[in-house]
Amino acid sequence: MDDQEINLARGDRARLLLEDELLNELIKKIEDDCYREIRNSKLMEGPVREQAYLLLTTIDILRAKLRSVMDTGKMAEVALRRRGRPPNK
Repeated sequence: MDDQEINLARGDRARLLLEDELLNELIKKIEDDCYREIRNSKLMEGPVREQAYLLLTTIDILRAKLRSVMDTGKMAEVALRRRGRPPNK
């Protein structure tokens, strides 16, 4: 398996994760919990808001990384097709 085939497989896995209904449901629940913590925190509860904000930021970073891997997989698929090697999916 060469690098393009590896990137294609990783891209497919990332796409499956991004489209996974249960995973998205759980992430949405975590996000909702964080927003609720931020809205309901008292003035002096800065650390609570900061922790919720960091978790939201981490979720955004995870999604961005997964999208990047998925996009790399799409580019690998194009490269494989150009070389006359249909991707093995």
